[in-house]
Amino acid sequence: MAYQALYRKWRPLTFDDVVGQRHVTDTIKNEVKNGAVGHAFLFCGSRGTGKTSTARIFSRAINCENPKDGNPCNECPTCRGILDGGIMDITEIDAASNSGVDNIRSLREEAAYSAAVTKYKVYIIDEVHALSDNAFNALLKLLEEPPEHVKFVLATTEAHQVMDTISSRCQRFDFKRITADDIYQRLSFICSAEGITAEERALRMIARAADGSLRDALSYLDPCAAAGQSVTADFVADFLGRSSDGAAVELCRAIAAGDSAAAVACLDAVSSRGRSFPAFIETTIQALRDMLVSKSVRSPRSDFSPEESAELYKIAGGISAEKLIYSIKTLSESLWSARQSSLPSVIFEAAVIKLCLGGSDGSYDALLARVGELERKIACGEVGAAAEIKPPATAEAAPESEPPSPASEAAPPEEAERETLAPQPEFVDAVKAKWPEIMESILADNRVILYTALQTCALRDFDGKLALTFADDGFAEFRDMVSPDTDYLAGLIKRVCGIDCAVTLRRDADFAKKPQIKRSDPLDALLGLPITEIKSRE
Repeated sequence: MAYQALYRKWRPLTFDDVVGQRHVTDTIKNEVKNGAVGHAFLFCGSRGTGKTSTARIFSRAINCENPKDGNPCNECPTCRGILDGGIMDITEIDAASNSGVDNIRSLREEAAYSAAVTKYKVYIIDEVHALSDNAFNALLKLLEEPPEHVKFVLATTEAHQVMDTISSRCQRFDFKRITADDIYQRLSFICSAEGITAEERALRMIARAADGSLRDALSYLDPCAAAGQSVTADFVADFLGRSSDGAAVELCRAIAAGDSAAAVACLDAVSSRGRSFPAFIETTIQALRDMLVSKSVRSPRSDFSPEESAELYKIAGGISAEKLIYSIKTLSESLWSARQSSLPSVIFEAAVIKLCLGGSDGSYDALLARVGELERKIACGEVGAAAEIKPPATAEAAPESEPPSPASEAAPPEEAERETLAPQPEFVDAVKAKWPEIMESILADNRVILYTALQTCALRDFDGKLALTFADDGFAEFRDMVSPDTDYLAGLIKRVCGIDCAVTLRRDADFAKKPQIKRSDPLDALLGLPITEIKSRE
């Protein structure tokens, strides 16, 4: 007997055998059992989800001589004849290659005649969206007034391309993408029945690579099993050109630990084994997603093996949700950028190193990621007491005993001239002198977001008010971060400096002259991250 591919050999024969589509099969099975079967059905869904298989089961179920709870018996002469292809009353049409109006006209002429052997004629039109407009119009008339002995099943992967006048005359059923866990369970059952020895990790890797299609999963399993040896995760990785799930877990561990060397080593290992970088990054994104969900869901769904899921759960305890979100976004953007680059490996390496450095691009998302990491470290006791953390002196802060003077500051001539043209009132200089102490108090009060945002501001006078001045770029974000705490700042300044002044938020554009702001980042002392210079823009 000729060899039969697994996806053909294990095609479901009853409604109960269809995987992951109970919402469809239970409804149709009850219709058959109760004798209330519609004349036309529209099956929509992605490839490999069971549309055509369900249509074939339906064609046997409504014609079966001994139905069993709505399922075909697959043993009576009618069922055997349909399965063997000997009964011509069941017709399958590929609309992609029979899309013309003449094909539908021929179908209309044939439909007028009664079935030769079975009770009902059944027309299964696959990829129905490929029909031309004229063919759709010809089919419409047949669906409006169908003969009593004719049933139609239309299947499509592009439901939006089917005319509304057609879909409105059908019972529509949407087939869901099959979950990786359901695919894994089915693969395990088939391997047991076929005597195939396979590792759980290997089957789960196949299930995830199938992307919701059971047919694709069986197509991957077939050649792996034909190698004549146990189906291992390494063998499946070689066959699919992907890295093992363990490599993605190691990269996640390196990102969480901020270990650039380990992260680059993971990418080098992927490259040396000839693996697909995009597939590896996609697997890593999936792992990061599982880590993010595990921080808020007690028993998250995961497509990884139980051992790897447990390892990811442990790693998630050492990284903040904000950094996970930032990591997912950064790696997703690197996938798009790599498609436009002649050196995709460099794009991926740069993205991974940036994540290990904690987000050194100065963007708002990177700032949130760093704030989230700082909050996590403070909550876990990984950072010392806030009172012991001394922010480095900035260009505008000086010791209390010697308030800064525009004339005495070491600045370029152009910057010194700007200070001369725009002198600051005495109360602003007094606040500047006490600014390190004010910042320590803010951090001691656990106002981390406010503390971080104030690293980018300059202290100015604006109509007798203390103006916290931010660069035009990103002003809206910093305003949202600081505005709720302006009254708190005014009270803190009064307590530390003895000065009663109102606090306002301004952008550089509000001032005629805007000296550059050069600051070192106090978060570097806590996180060990590279310095980010934030400059105001003209």
